[in-house]
Amino acid sequence: MALSESGHQQRSCEAKTIEGLALALDIGILIYDRNDTLTAASSQVRRFFDVPPEVLAPGARLRDLFSATYDVGAGVLGSSNGKPRNISREDWIAERIAVHWRERYESIEKLVDGRWVRLCKRRMSDGVLISTIADVTNHKHQEAELSRIRHQAELAQHILDNLANPVMVKDSQLRYVVVNDAFCRIPGLHPKQVLGRTAGELVEPELAARFERIEGEVLETGVPYEVVEDIYRADGSVMHAITRVRRSGTPGNYYVTISFDDVSAFVESGMFQPKSISRYDKDMPATARSPHKQVSSASQSGPTERVLVLDENRHRSAIRVAELKSAGSDAVAIANAEEIVAFLDAVRSANLDISDVEISTGMAIKLSGMAFSARHSLLKHAVERRIAEGTTRPTVSAEQPKLAVEVADPVATLEPAQQAAEGLTGSDKHKGVSPPRGRTRVLVAEDNDVNQIVFEQILEAIGVDFRIVTNGHEAVAAWEAAVPDLILMDISMPGMNGLQATQAIRDAESVGNKPGAHVPIIAVTAHAMNGDKERCFAAGMDDYLSKPVSPEKLESVIEKWLGNSETVLAVG
Repeated sequence: MALSESGHQQRSCEAKTIEGLALALDIGILIYDRNDTLTAASSQVRRFFDVPPEVLAPGARLRDLFSATYDVGAGVLGSSNGKPRNISREDWIAERIAVHWRERYESIEKLVDGRWVRLCKRRMSDGVLISTIADVTNHKHQEAELSRIRHQAELAQHILDNLANPVMVKDSQLRYVVVNDAFCRIPGLHPKQVLGRTAGELVEPELAARFERIEGEVLETGVPYEVVEDIYRADGSVMHAITRVRRSGTPGNYYVTISFDDVSAFVESGMFQPKSISRYDKDMPATARSPHKQVSSASQSGPTERVLVLDENRHRSAIRVAELKSAGSDAVAIANAEEIVAFLDAVRSANLDISDVEISTGMAIKLSGMAFSARHSLLKHAVERRIAEGTTRPTVSAEQPKLAVEVADPVATLEPAQQAAEGLTGSDKHKGVSPPRGRTRVLVAEDNDVNQIVFEQILEAIGVDFRIVTNGHEAVAAWEAAVPDLILMDISMPGMNGLQATQAIRDAESVGNKPGAHVPIIAVTAHAMNGDKERCFAAGMDDYLSKPVSPEKLESVIEKWLGNSETVLAVG
């Protein structure tokens, strides 16, 4: 009797130990003797297979456990996707018993309820079988997410490497974290020789200090930097380029993106002169004080002029800033109307003076209803003068170069006689009326620098005119200034997002003061959450384009919505 009680106590102690291990490790444990009779099982097993308690009691047969687990949906075991297999109940039981008699077996399989489990079996030398079951669903989801992120990164790198323009991205420590092939060809290095390093490890100290000073200021202030300069390649050749430095990311995790627009072909052909870019004249006078004033040369004596360039067209303003800096002036461009007054206040608090304000028609229209204080008189006069000049600006000569494919204000380039022939007046031209044309015009609202470059390259390649803005407010203002044929609207943008901007445009269209409404608006987003498409359509969007955007997908959606329009340019 004493021995029997002692044996019972020992088995009870062993069962508690196994149960404790299972709870501590968050796994199910099964132990069978060499005759396939169950000697111990933890309650955790029923988390995975809701079998009757009696098949987990000591003395139960292995075949009975398999019969019960098959009946509760375990027939998916043995497959990798969790789908039922074309196998009979008896064959499945025989297959599982054969697996149990292997000396070692391990697999990750999907249950019918979608969970993933790791099955491990070890046959001891004395014939005892120890089997464990662990839930690895979270681990599988993390693997899938990492795989998706890795795929996106590879695709983004592939897109960057196929861009003609050199592009690089640096982190907050100004170390290279992304470079494309076009950039690596400049120093003649492999990407592995560049990534993780700083400019000081690649170029001479004086040049590295200049790069890091400029990039550091952009990281700290968020104010973009553009300049026309000569880039010397490792082979000794020179690339005439417009260098653009911009900040991206979130507070505490900022990055700086540097890109180069190669304009060597234009410089060598004489079409592009860094100190006289006539393309800019068609939408903006040289200064607010005098539309024909020439910027003073850097060699002339006197204090440096500070010129504020206000233009919603970032490409155009970048070239103008580069021209002013090449001529010896200090210049900065602002594309967001909401930032202008704050910038002027900051300049004033720093005891600095603005010499001139250059402003585009579109920006002047945005600011025309604003009440300016006496300390902003220069801005006020610039707005008033630009509005007054609206219908009297000189037209662009046919011989002038067109370095950008979009036109911010197409009506402004018509002679008064042409405007009258088309039925256009000075009061009409800001309502988006434009003369007949043969090229599709696309407005792109996208705040990410790299995505902007991708859109620019694709749209140029497929032969459409385009304009890029960086938030919802700018998108609405650009639509008001000149109605495009189609809008590509990013969903996640600062300030006013894509859904809000779309709703604002649809509300304005419903008033009926816009000819040519309804403009197709295509949502462009990396979101893949349930309900995203429904929210886009509810806001008034017409279609949905997922990122990353490829030339095929973008051309397809443009053809879908504008394919029957006479405005589409046939691309051979």
